[in-house]
Amino acid sequence: MTQPLAERLAGRGRRLVATLIDMLLVPALSVLLIMTTGVVEHAEAYRNAMWMVYVFLLAVVSYLILNGYWLYTRGQTVGKRVMKVAIVETASGERAALWKLVFIRALFFPLLFVVISPVLAWLPIVDQVFVFGKSRRCVHDFAAGTSVIRV
Repeated sequence: MTQPLAERLAGRGRRLVATLIDMLLVPALSVLLIMTTGVVEHAEAYRNAMWMVYVFLLAVVSYLILNGYWLYTRGQTVGKRVMKVAIVETASGERAALWKLVFIRALFFPLLFVVISPVLAWLPIVDQVFVFGKSRRCVHDFAAGTSVIRV
């Protein structure tokens, strides 16, 4: 018999370290892709706002390159894999559907980087502070119906 989900929940520290790992790796790959594609290499690139769209798309590609396979096969980002935690459906304890991981949970990942904007700095704090509740779920976990467990 498997343990109840509440007994398998990942610790807050593991989740924090996993997030920090992802916060370092994804932007690093994004910068590498931006530099190799030359999206913002020339002054003409800044004449309109399309360069921001390209940078955003390269960031999404970076996220999927680093995490797509592990999310699909094990419900883990690179950081979660290193920290031995995984994302599961809260209701069933089974691996979460890929569409929830990419189209709901991953939408919150860019919030971690708006801290540099004083007007928006409260957004990632609100998302992350929920992890201190009894269920150890962030806002993005509630939105996707997921929990993070030890594996």
